[in-house]
Amino acid sequence: MELTLEEAIQKAVEAHKAGQIQEAERLYSFVLNAQPNHPDANHNMGVLAAGVGKVKEALLFFKTALDANPSIGQYWLSSIDALIQLDQIVDAQTVLDQAKGKGASGEGFEQMEQRLKVLKETQVKADPHIDSQNQVRPNALDSLKLDQAIRLAKKKAKEGSPEDSKRIYNDILTRFPKNKQAIDGIKSLSDGFIGKASKVQDPPQDQIQLLINIFHQGQLQQTLDSTKQLLSQFPNSLTLYNLQGAANAGLGRLDSAIDSYKQALRINPDFADAYNNMGVALQNKGDLEAAIHNCQQAIKIKPDYAEAYYNLGNALNNKGDLETAIDSYKKALKIEPGYAMAYSNMGNALKDKGDHDASIDSYKQALKIRPDFAESYNNMGVVLRDKGDLDAAIDSYKQALKIKLDYAEAYYNMGSALNDNGDLDAAIDSYKHAINIKPDYAGAFNNMGNTLRNKGDLDAAIGSYKQALKIKPDYAEAYNNIGIAQNDNGDLAAAIGSYKQALKIKPDHADTYINMGSALMNMGDLDATIDSCQQALKIRPDFAEAYYNMGEAHHKNGDLMLSIDSFKQALKIKPDSSGAWNNLIFPLQAMKLQTPEIEELLSRINPKASSMHVQIAKSVLRFSLYQGGKNAENALNEVCNLLSKTDNRTIKNLEVTKKESPPQIIGPDNTVALVHFGRSGTGLLHSLIDGHPEVSTMPSIYFSEFFNHSTWDKIVSDGWSKMTDHFIATYEVLFDASVQNPIKSKSGKRIANVGQTEGMANLGDQRDEVLRVDKALFREELQRLMNFHGHLDAFTFFKLAHAAYDKALKDRNIKNLMFYHIHNPDNYAKLNFVQAAPHAKWVMMVREPIQACEAWTKINFHNNDYARVSSKVFTMLFEIDNIIYHKQRSVGVRLEDLKEFPRKTIPALCDWMGIKESSSLYEMTAQGKKWWGDPSSPDYAKDGMEPFGTTSIKRKVGSVFTDNDRFILRTLFYPFSVQFGYVEENIEQFKADLKTIRPMLDEMFGFEKTMAKRTQLDAEQFMTSGTYLYFRSGLIERWNLLAKLHTYPNMIEPLKINFPQ
Repeated sequence: MELTLEEAIQKAVEAHKAGQIQEAERLYSFVLNAQPNHPDANHNMGVLAAGVGKVKEALLFFKTALDANPSIGQYWLSSIDALIQLDQIVDAQTVLDQAKGKGASGEGFEQMEQRLKVLKETQVKADPHIDSQNQVRPNALDSLKLDQAIRLAKKKAKEGSPEDSKRIYNDILTRFPKNKQAIDGIKSLSDGFIGKASKVQDPPQDQIQLLINIFHQGQLQQTLDSTKQLLSQFPNSLTLYNLQGAANAGLGRLDSAIDSYKQALRINPDFADAYNNMGVALQNKGDLEAAIHNCQQAIKIKPDYAEAYYNLGNALNNKGDLETAIDSYKKALKIEPGYAMAYSNMGNALKDKGDHDASIDSYKQALKIRPDFAESYNNMGVVLRDKGDLDAAIDSYKQALKIKLDYAEAYYNMGSALNDNGDLDAAIDSYKHAINIKPDYAGAFNNMGNTLRNKGDLDAAIGSYKQALKIKPDYAEAYNNIGIAQNDNGDLAAAIGSYKQALKIKPDHADTYINMGSALMNMGDLDATIDSCQQALKIRPDFAEAYYNMGEAHHKNGDLMLSIDSFKQALKIKPDSSGAWNNLIFPLQAMKLQTPEIEELLSRINPKASSMHVQIAKSVLRFSLYQGGKNAENALNEVCNLLSKTDNRTIKNLEVTKKESPPQIIGPDNTVALVHFGRSGTGLLHSLIDGHPEVSTMPSIYFSEFFNHSTWDKIVSDGWSKMTDHFIATYEVLFDASVQNPIKSKSGKRIANVGQTEGMANLGDQRDEVLRVDKALFREELQRLMNFHGHLDAFTFFKLAHAAYDKALKDRNIKNLMFYHIHNPDNYAKLNFVQAAPHAKWVMMVREPIQACEAWTKINFHNNDYARVSSKVFTMLFEIDNIIYHKQRSVGVRLEDLKEFPRKTIPALCDWMGIKESSSLYEMTAQGKKWWGDPSSPDYAKDGMEPFGTTSIKRKVGSVFTDNDRFILRTLFYPFSVQFGYVEENIEQFKADLKTIRPMLDEMFGFEKTMAKRTQLDAEQFMTSGTYLYFRSGLIERWNLLAKLHTYPNMIEPLKINFPQ
């Protein structure tokens, strides 16, 4: 059923308001086809046209709307606004006067009058000729009285500047169409001999003015038709050829425009406007040298030609000659101090030069002249984002969008800033707005894909990249990005195919070679990985990440020294590369098999930069290498000493707003950190502690890397006032467990969907509740608490965040202890926490070692991830002997005791922690809601997930490790198993077992043979890999210590529990 016109206009308006631009345009067109003069349809089509930058087309629609119904005030205001956008200030004032003459009034008109007043006050020097932007210059009578203007026109004619004289006469006729002196003046100029070869013959002034009006209404083809007709009568008219050139340029017919300007120059070789406008056309064609030459010719003829200097600056800027471009803009501004576009484009050149502060100043000058200059707000936002001032950048984009509602580029740029600021959902909304306005915006689809990937929504990200490629099939960056998402999604063959497509389009894209190398490494093609990295280095010799990836590949290949050298090269370029520092441990540990004195190798790793971060990173590396040996204590002391000297661990509050003492919060002595031993029930213990009225705790499994310096650096990056916002943006999942936003995990890796994988989105009796916390209330409380402090370090801030979280949960209990589930941090984060909270207590949940090992490695084993399986077993063997726990107040709690004897174990743990026993300690909760456990557990939501069921601890082993594997591991874990009562002590049998397993360590384990077979590697290939050598080095190091001492000297002590005799 066909719509009536009334229904169509109603639906069009609804679509317009909803941002459905294409649908609105279709419906308005439907109305106009039936009724071409429909006022609302014309007006709203004008709004759509103006929104996408087609202001001249918009004016035609507004004019038709006014002709149909001049009683609607908004039609007048829209017309005036469009004229202002075109810098037709005089015409805008004329239309405003007409509107007032017809009785229009109200706040909108008062504001428009004030706006025009400001604009007229800032404009100088009139020039009615059409400029390079197809705009009319200000009228001479804006700054001169009528008699002064006539005298100046005559003076210019006598001085040999007929074009300047004619401009002034034309300005007079614009205001006083019947002024005889101006009419006679133009006639005398037309009759005189101008130029070297021909007489200039212009049509009568009324015909010229009519043509100019048609041109400015956007009727470019009609302008061409009329100029062609008039040129047959006036073949030597400079004005006609100039108009013809401008109309052709507006239609994109640049060669025809250039021919028109050349024809004008044949008539008058000193016609500066033709040189200037031809320069713009040549620039649009990409012929920058010719454009520069023509602008220079214009300036040579007319040294005070501000617009020619402006256009010269644009061409030089596009050529990359930034200094000369800036100088050219300055000359334009010296001639015309109110030239807003010159300030704006100078800001662009200063931005490209890297002078951010001067660039911002230039944009501000443009906005001072023209407060509604949306492009300047947008460009200033780009510079502010480059400076890292993301909040100010976002505000600047919002200002641009207030002025220009359908400004797609501003939405796009705001999306990028919001993404950088961690507000991923808002970023996606912003990109969607850009796409609604400009459906073929490939860049917005690409960047939205990046944000979706950052959220962990890989399928949606891939879909967004595909949309970008549908619009722009040669979009190399989109192919590169879709490859990254495919790689993250495990589709390695598709990822490599995407990277190859990207390189086909853009062969010099070093990042793509690196990304392809990562996918090849994941596929196990290490030689191809190294080749890909080397290709990247040919393009970018200082590409630290290429050396880093090559270091990983060499390690996996078993080329240990090449691996170390590659990581060293990465650090030489980028001394604070946490990835390089963290991964050096693998080849260095493996080298212990060949070089017992590892210090010599360490001494060679000496980046030139000697920042405190670099010194700490190296000392953490040394600690990691020595943590199971005789030098462990010295290495620990060295790290802690360096950490104590860092001068950037605190941030100052320049304005403490609270003069009284801060409220009582948890003290440094009342903190307990929870760590795990394989898969040993840390989540269970945390869920039991969760509801205790004296304990403050958050879902702190999210915070494994909070005490890594990069996390704190990010939180304090924009000063005191932004700390709360940065914390929230970093840990969005803390406030809504259903979000996909990733958090930082061990060694800088980012994990998405962590709230869901940890069971925080399936809470409550029906498993249908999501853990959500009032973000606004949290922000308000944290800022209130912060304002009591003159300075904060990471640990104090962390405690304040806990207190604010309790308040947001409306928990009014007085807290005596902070419980921090640090879970599985890297050594940097762990050691930094030790330094920040030296009096904290540590609890390690432990479990029978083979069970803990199998439960922790099972998924990795079935996924053929040998690096993960071996590193987890390695970690467990060294974690039981970690000197950190030996030096701190620490205990180990057996999962078996907690499960089987909760009424004995929990009171003993409460006594050790210094809290009272509570009934809440016997229920699994997450911030007061029932928690059903970790969804990855085989017992999830079953009887085995009952807090004190024994299914999990009685599960049989053997799904990963063979009998021989288990025998070796039980022998290596023997001292720990005795310490925690898993086996009875039998030292003689242990010594015999030690001798038995030594030769077995030089052979492949059963689980290793299975994984080698699955990955189609022969024994030699497998046993020469860096991962195998790293694992063997750790096993043999542990064996050597046991052979010498028959124990591990730094083992954690078990919790003392009074069991009945």
